[in-house]
Amino acid sequence: MTIFRTAVSVLALAFAAPATAQDAIVIGTGSTGGAYYPIGVGMARIVSDADPTLRVDAVSSGGSTENVQLIARGEIEIGITNGVVATLAARGEDVFEGDARTGLRALFALYGNTEHHVALADAVTTGTVDDLAALPGLYNIGGRQSGARTAANLMLRALGHDPDAIDMEFIGSYSEAGAALQDRRIAAANLGAGVPVPAVTELYAALGADRVRILSFTPDQLARIEAAHPGLYYGVTIPADSYPGQTEDISTAEYANLMVVDESMDEDTVYRFTRAVFENLEAIHAIHPSAAGIRMETALNGLPVRLHPGAVRYFEEVGISIPEALR
Repeated sequence: MTIFRTAVSVLALAFAAPATAQDAIVIGTGSTGGAYYPIGVGMARIVSDADPTLRVDAVSSGGSTENVQLIARGEIEIGITNGVVATLAARGEDVFEGDARTGLRALFALYGNTEHHVALADAVTTGTVDDLAALPGLYNIGGRQSGARTAANLMLRALGHDPDAIDMEFIGSYSEAGAALQDRRIAAANLGAGVPVPAVTELYAALGADRVRILSFTPDQLARIEAAHPGLYYGVTIPADSYPGQTEDISTAEYANLMVVDESMDEDTVYRFTRAVFENLEAIHAIHPSAAGIRMETALNGLPVRLHPGAVRYFEEVGISIPEALR
């Protein structure tokens, strides 16, 4: 696993007073072709500029699952993950079997992670996610340690498919997965993220809307997933014109994204980080279209784990009532 640090606020940091180790924060994001990466990098820059006592960097990582593991190992302080991974981590299930992360705490909700299972049009039979089990080529499910892979495995099993019986590829980078689709080295790729996903936009622009297809979720498929994993997924629509040449709405599924930390992280540091984000929402929203989903009124929506005390302190300070289940 290779992680590279993204320098943020270089000039500001050069002239700022040295921060204590406690105030040095690293955010784990995802691959460069998804929404986690630009949002994490932009947030790091904005928070660093807004609060000189914080030195925030962002790193590219394997995504949701790896970020939870990096937090547990103390290699990053904050991670972006999704509700599916956070739930499994807290329960000690699936990839976290026998290793429950009971100390995982939430800071706030980000936006919904919209499922984009993108296939070459000539590999499609039904046009739904059931096609993933009968592709004429490889399905890139995501990096081996990614939340995308974890979520897709759960979805496939809920629909009655055996992921181990599907010919898989494990490309972590969305950009690289998109290139593999363009070169026909794979038949489909799991590129879930906030709309619009840069790698999907590039695919539509490069191949044309008649040669690529975002697989849909039917009401029956959504019902089966809900029965298997209550509350984790919900149905949404990718509006027409979200991607070049996409003229019709696409019915798909979504689950929450959130910022997480370990319960041991300093309360005041968490408070100052959370405050810097929500006091600069206009700048945050300008980072990426998906970042517009970061709002005070939805900050606690869909959180599958309890809030960190530093986040509780901030939200109570601004008048938000904290549900008992999140304390």
